[in-house]
Amino acid sequence: MIKGFLGTSLVDYPGKVASVIFTGGCNLRCPFCYNVDLVDPERLSKLPDISLKKVLEELRKRKGFIDGVVITGGEPLMHRESIVELAKTIKEETGLSVKIDTNGQYPEVLKELLPLVDFIALDVKGPSGVYKELGGEWEPVEECIRILKSSQKDYEIRITAFPPFINEKTIKELKNTLKGAKRIVLQKFVNSKETLDPSCQNIHPYTRKEMEQLASILECVSRYITVR
Repeated sequence: MIKGFLGTSLVDYPGKVASVIFTGGCNLRCPFCYNVDLVDPERLSKLPDISLKKVLEELRKRKGFIDGVVITGGEPLMHRESIVELAKTIKEETGLSVKIDTNGQYPEVLKELLPLVDFIALDVKGPSGVYKELGGEWEPVEECIRILKSSQKDYEIRITAFPPFINEKTIKELKNTLKGAKRIVLQKFVNSKETLDPSCQNIHPYTRKEMEQLASILECVSRYITVR
């Protein structure tokens, strides 16, 4: 399940220095995804597994320097039993804060993880119609948003501003669902890296001004909107 490890990151856990654990496999096929090795089955099959023992050793080495651990992917929650055990073991063995990233397709697993993690980042790809293109479903995403809104956990809802999916029309479609969210992050689509669909590199990202205009549409639905 564990296919990658980054010892130190300053950008993956808001406000914390963190190590990052990468799990392999994803149930969605987002064209703009740049973790291609973790998503493409053929390339994933060539990555060796990293043992939990090795990960814990690395975390212990960094304790006192790092503040937290990020579990990302791929899609971590598709590994239901393993991901719950991983989060539990990290908390028990290291005492570090744990953040988990998810695409919102596994609300029941999210419920299981809530007592074990400190921060959740939920990626929303666009309104309901987008999910058919990605091989996923919209209803689980709505349920995950409801779970987070009603929880006491720290969380953010992230939207990658991929122009074919995110524009003024689709942002307006998302407003009702996102209303009341604690924190919404609109992050820039990057075309300078390898993407799952190579044609995405021909798509021009939004400018900073355009990103801020999109974010302004959401200002009435959350107290905290940020652009990355």
